[in-house]
Amino acid sequence: MTHDASDEPDDLEPPGNADPLLEACLADALGPYLGALSPEEIEDYRRLLTIFIKTHPVAAPLYDRLRARPPVPSESGEVPRDASSQRAGGPAAGEAAARRDGTFGGRR
Repeated sequence: MTHDASDEPDDLEPPGNADPLLEACLADALGPYLGALSPEEIEDYRRLLTIFIKTHPVAAPLYDRLRARPPVPSESGEVPRDASSQRAGGPAAGEAAARRDGTFGGRR
């Protein structure tokens, strides 16, 4: 008896709603095999990894935590910080930042 996968709906990959995080994970995992596997095998592994990432008891919470993070900026530059993170370094860190010389307490 054979299994015909064409009868099953593919509800894990809705058309037009590609998740960039999931796509990045799949590209990292399958990238080294693009030249070695057939397009059908790549698609099979994409489905398998998508199911694994979204349903495995260890992988799914990690994936959800990554999705909850703010996106990584694509350009370099200054990142705004809230006041609580500046206070965490103490007054000396704030003074060094104000002087912009990278020292603490004026020592070099």
